[in-house]
Amino acid sequence: MTNPFSSSTRSHRRVAAVLALAALATAAACGNSSTATSTTATTGTTATTAALSGTITVSAASSLTGAFGTLGTMFQSAHPGTTVSFNFGSSGTLATQIEQGAPADVFASASTQDMTPVQHAGDIAGTPVIFARNSLEIVVKPGNPLGIHSLAGLDKAGVVAICVKTAPCGFTADQALAKAHVTIPTSKVTLGQDVDSTLAEVTTGDADAAIVYVTNAKSVGTLGVGVPIPTAQNVPTSYPIATVKTTTNKALSQAWIAYVLSPTGQAVLRQASFLPAH
Repeated sequence: MTNPFSSSTRSHRRVAAVLALAALATAAACGNSSTATSTTATTGTTATTAALSGTITVSAASSLTGAFGTLGTMFQSAHPGTTVSFNFGSSGTLATQIEQGAPADVFASASTQDMTPVQHAGDIAGTPVIFARNSLEIVVKPGNPLGIHSLAGLDKAGVVAICVKTAPCGFTADQALAKAHVTIPTSKVTLGQDVDSTLAEVTTGDADAAIVYVTNAKSVGTLGVGVPIPTAQNVPTSYPIATVKTTTNKALSQAWIAYVLSPTGQAVLRQASFLPAH
């Protein structure tokens, strides 16, 4: 007959008791937790949905207007009760605004060159992450009436639109022209404050050509024609994103960044012709 008080039997009973208590604790936690996590099909990421509410302002490069607008609508649908507002503009201007205390929760720049000073000023929480890349392209009038097929061909244009040097699209355009050994007389140049206003000089203005991003050229539709710039002359730019240190909604800010980095966010960026981050 088995001794019910043997050490082996007591050991088995203790193990059974511990397992039973663990099961009860797990059930109670699942039933009472107010921050249960769930995996959403929309984002493909695990998020603490109970924590997501309120509003954030995303200061983003103007070249992100279309892609981020789409992602904002999708994000809000996936997380009812949240609002993502955007402040689009030149990355250099946005960086200055943040450094001067303008309200912002997330900063998405069109270059690391504009993110770095904001980070060094202590206005960024954590480490910025590269989420996309872009490169340059020429856009000319519909039908390309002047027959401009390269950077060198810009000498045929009466007016060429280029971003101001403080904008990423401006200093990268200058680098591309230097690589192609092309100089455009100042009298022929009109400067746009950001890439959208620079493109508009061709689509709705008097400029014959503009140096903008590939993403702008792909979205121009019937209002212009894109002219590719060879890789040897092109200057790619990387897009970093980060939470602003003074954010009033850290959870929502981080969730937005995670959404941009998620497969869903990356697919929308690819559809807008942005290049992968790596």
